[in-house]
Amino acid sequence: MSFLIGFLPILFFIALYVGSGIYFTIMGVDNSFYQLSPLTAIIPAIVLGWFLYKGKTEERMHAFLDGVRHRDIITMCIIFLLAGAFSEVTKSIGSVDSTVNMALSFAPSNFLLIGLFLISAFISTAIGTSMGTIATVAPIAVGLAAQGAFPTVLGVATVISGAMFGDNLSIVSDTTIAAVLSQEANMKKKLKLNAKVAIIASILTILVLIYNSGTSIEIDSHGYSVLLVFPYIILIVLAGIGVNVFGALSISLVCAFIVGKIINDYSIFQFSKDIVKGFSSMEEIMILSLMVGGLSGLSGKASSELAVHLGEWVSKHGSVKMAQFIIAKMVSIFDILLANNTIAIIFTGEIARNIAKKHHLPPHYSAVWLSTFSCVFQGIIPYGAQVLLASSIAEVSPLSIIPQVYYCYILAVVSILYISFAKVKKDI
Repeated sequence: MSFLIGFLPILFFIALYVGSGIYFTIMGVDNSFYQLSPLTAIIPAIVLGWFLYKGKTEERMHAFLDGVRHRDIITMCIIFLLAGAFSEVTKSIGSVDSTVNMALSFAPSNFLLIGLFLISAFISTAIGTSMGTIATVAPIAVGLAAQGAFPTVLGVATVISGAMFGDNLSIVSDTTIAAVLSQEANMKKKLKLNAKVAIIASILTILVLIYNSGTSIEIDSHGYSVLLVFPYIILIVLAGIGVNVFGALSISLVCAFIVGKIINDYSIFQFSKDIVKGFSSMEEIMILSLMVGGLSGLSGKASSELAVHLGEWVSKHGSVKMAQFIIAKMVSIFDILLANNTIAIIFTGEIARNIAKKHHLPPHYSAVWLSTFSCVFQGIIPYGAQVLLASSIAEVSPLSIIPQVYYCYILAVVSILYISFAKVKKDI
């Protein structure tokens, strides 16, 4: 089938990236799946796509550039930059530390696990990065565990659970940005459906954590300012009322500057430096998005043809529910292979969008399942960046952490049940 040849460059990229991870794992290298940058791995795949593309050199170049400058890819990159700037500015003015300290001061001493989960969930939703959340909160979890509040492994696993909650739900998360834009979905509708599923899963997670709650201990009190939490609240409120993501991020960024000026005499020059630093933090994912766009352009109609074949199969053997399960399964497999939920969404986004259109599935549904199932597996694969970071901070084995990342397992079950039993109003 012609579409399989069109997918060879993408399969080649996966083989290089996954193969290097397996090789370095056998060699005993730490962070084995992160030794070869995806930016490096995708270059040979683009070269292969270039040679497989039928046409003259100029036509090949046009196909590549058409993919790079696709509206969704460029929009995604700009939002990545704004999200990076907001994250860096709020970190610089002290919003992250203040939020953690405020949350800990209100957390009941006998329910610290729940406090850790809620703190991690709020911070990751606010700043849009699970890695940043784990780097900030995991050391606190390790410190509390050392005082006998709960087992160390359970503490850091709970932090990962909260971090993946926000990674899936935050409007400034690259996961959400990629899912919404690749599906041409409405952000407000995506958040509404996503929140419904995520909140049910989080309530069930809290019940599990109550059962596992440990000893009551005294927590050292640290200072905080409610005003420093304000930029996060503004961002969440603006997203909730349906303000365009560009507007929400821009307003929240200005708000963060004003708060920093009031609290810490934050200068306009430092503000500009932090914005640039935030832009730089998004360099890799932004460049990779452009490269993937170019690779998709060279792959021609491969993804559309695959979507047609999958769509025809669903029409014969299933329904709109089956279409949702196929989308969930595709992104799950890609995330297991690539160990990066954003890249998994970028690769499966076009196929998922075409399947959704063929079966009149509203785009916010496919966006939700792309972000949800990619985050589910990202939080429980032992070679994923989140688990590796948490295990290195806690100095425990990644394999000991993954059975206790309860939220990811519960989220998967709740999502499967929702797809199975909830009625979908088709997008005619």
